[in-house]
Amino acid sequence: MKKLIVLIPEGVYIDYYIYSVASRSLDSTSGAVLCDRKGRIRYRGPGINGNEIDNLIRQIQPEAIALKILYGGNEFQKVEIFDNSVIERLEKLVPQSPLDIPPAIQLIKRLQRVVPTPLLILFFETAFFTALPYRERIYAVADIENSCRTFDGVRRFGYHGIYHNAASKLVSHYDENARRILSICLESSPEVVGVFDGRPIMVSSGSTPLEGLTGNATCGEIDPGIVLTIEEKKAWGPEKINNVLTRESGLTALAGKHVTIEDVFSNSSEYGSARDFFSYRVLLYSGSAVAVMGGVDAIVFSGKYQARTLAEWLAEKLSQASINALLPQLFFLNKSDDRLIAEEAFRITKQSNR
Repeated sequence: MKKLIVLIPEGVYIDYYIYSVASRSLDSTSGAVLCDRKGRIRYRGPGINGNEIDNLIRQIQPEAIALKILYGGNEFQKVEIFDNSVIERLEKLVPQSPLDIPPAIQLIKRLQRVVPTPLLILFFETAFFTALPYRERIYAVADIENSCRTFDGVRRFGYHGIYHNAASKLVSHYDENARRILSICLESSPEVVGVFDGRPIMVSSGSTPLEGLTGNATCGEIDPGIVLTIEEKKAWGPEKINNVLTRESGLTALAGKHVTIEDVFSNSSEYGSARDFFSYRVLLYSGSAVAVMGGVDAIVFSGKYQARTLAEWLAEKLSQASINALLPQLFFLNKSDDRLIAEEAFRITKQSNR
């Protein structure tokens, strides 16, 4: 029985998942991969417990460790097996993602000190979006210190690439002729992506996950002038404004208490206005994606939250706006990101052992 540890950073914690697969079943990992155990370790800030990670690895003795990293910039365009160049490449990205990259580097260095060192496989959420068309990824914001050209390195990304890539493959498995896929990921910071021939050509998120769809507690797309108004009227500094926009806004602000997408799409009439608002914003971004793709063949919902009423409503609305009276195919990707990572990591591990 082969073992794999999947590590997923979540704020100041790291969630770990221990997966196993029978050696004889490696050719069909999606059906044979099993999660034996999961847990959470504090890995940065006060109370950090790096020894717990070391002890976990020594106890399990995995064949490989798979690590999810939120940001890989233009540097990391695919899943990477760790080599000596990775740390140097990550260090170049620190100015672009100062909150996420340094802890990732620290964790990788710690993992490399464990003996014997397992194979380390890195999954970057932004990798799927490195090939976004120029018109979609660029911002028309001037760098006045550089002859009014746009800021170098500031561009739009997507932040749930693992889900969207899997959504595209799911549709292709059932219908290889479905070229235009609307992929909707319902996570805490949700995201809409238009995928054409397996490549993303439209994404709702921006330079950070804050842009785009309203989330559980994130504001989503707003007029930049609102930030200036808040700063002037409230006399709040950058940290306070960032905290409000990322932790106290979104559906939480609309509902008047901390809620999730799942709460809002429950049968409770208490969240009716928040539900209508969120559905409307999903429709707007979906309409943009469909327009860019020239239609839609399939819609895929993924992520931790299930909203089948939203899915059915959206499919009906989009069909009403199409000259094709048929509803687009509707799919639900009922796999967590840790499972998607585990299945791919086992395939990579098998190939590296050939």
